[in-house]
Amino acid sequence: MPAEVQRRSQIGARLRNGGKNLLLVLLSLVLALSLVEICLRIYNPLGFSIKGNQIILPYNKNETIYHSSASKLDRVVHLHRNSLGFRGEELPPDLARRLSIVAVGGSTTICFELADDKTWVHVLGEKLKDNFPKLWINNAGLAGHSTFGHIILMENFVVKLRPKVVIFLVGVNDTGLLDQANDVDTSLRNGLRWDSFRSLERFAGALADYSEVAAAVLNLKRYYFPKVTWAPPQREVDLKDEPTLEMSRKKTAALERDFLAKYPHPYEMRLKKLIRICRQHQIVPVLMTQPALYGHGVDDLTGVDLSKIKIMDGINSGFYWDILDILNDVTRRVAQEEKVLLIDLAREVPKSSKYYYDLVHYDNVGAEKVGTIVYQHLSPYLAQKFPQYLQTTAGQRNMQ
Repeated sequence: MPAEVQRRSQIGARLRNGGKNLLLVLLSLVLALSLVEICLRIYNPLGFSIKGNQIILPYNKNETIYHSSASKLDRVVHLHRNSLGFRGEELPPDLARRLSIVAVGGSTTICFELADDKTWVHVLGEKLKDNFPKLWINNAGLAGHSTFGHIILMENFVVKLRPKVVIFLVGVNDTGLLDQANDVDTSLRNGLRWDSFRSLERFAGALADYSEVAAAVLNLKRYYFPKVTWAPPQREVDLKDEPTLEMSRKKTAALERDFLAKYPHPYEMRLKKLIRICRQHQIVPVLMTQPALYGHGVDDLTGVDLSKIKIMDGINSGFYWDILDILNDVTRRVAQEEKVLLIDLAREVPKSSKYYYDLVHYDNVGAEKVGTIVYQHLSPYLAQKFPQYLQTTAGQRNMQ
């Protein structure tokens, strides 16, 4: 019996020691995470633009991009984001007395690979200043952002500036966004909710609204294990070297049915919400369709059949354009129904590799072309809407 008592006593002691060690480990982990949390709140070097379901803008950030082997892009590009986190001039103290414009969109708006003075937003601003000298224009594009992200950006940042006009270049990043129509109103900054536990990603997204550590883990997960979307990769391409792909009618019909069932209606709801947000804050919205090099026809510079270029596994350029233009049609219809100015870039920018460094992003020549087209439509519209800012006595550029 003494031996049995001694054995039980040893087991109890080991269990107590194990419990103490486990508690010590847990306390150490909590302490370490707390220290990391404090450090990330003081300085976060990761540079992600999204925290959970909130956008974190890169304020006062300078970047240098080197295109060592590029033929269509500047070899060295300097990119500056101002104190708002946007590209463009700093916020003037007399903003209320200026014609203020903010451009919202994804990578085809931010034009990340182009210098500050060569983006289409900058080109537009320089042209408009001849007619509207009291102009302030900023580029609030964020690479990869869809209309879902634009809603967050508008509600968190843009409406606080109260610009006179917001230009939305939309569509390309919505071709791979799952049906989130119901999430637009329910997932923004609502924190932990009963449905936050439906998936690990949803729970982490809700927790990330409160924790820098959770936000960092979630963003690293999203960065290294991104969701598959329809969006093609960003790189300079030589059309003659691009692989080709034939798609059967049966496959394209099946994929298009699936696309029509999932994407156009939620996209329409998000567009209407963006317009509603603008009007609630006395902002004039302008919609623009998304142009791209992929599509149908033959490139005038290379003679390549654009429709057969392989975009990704199982998808070619012709089909990708067809589904993007379905969303462009939605943009056209919403603009007409809501009586919003539409600038139909998808139909006005030529499908020529002269204007693109890949299949969707503009080179310097393309950005100049886009900025000029937008100017031709926007300038007379602004003159009608905001005649008090129009300078008619100064020399004005030919709108043609």
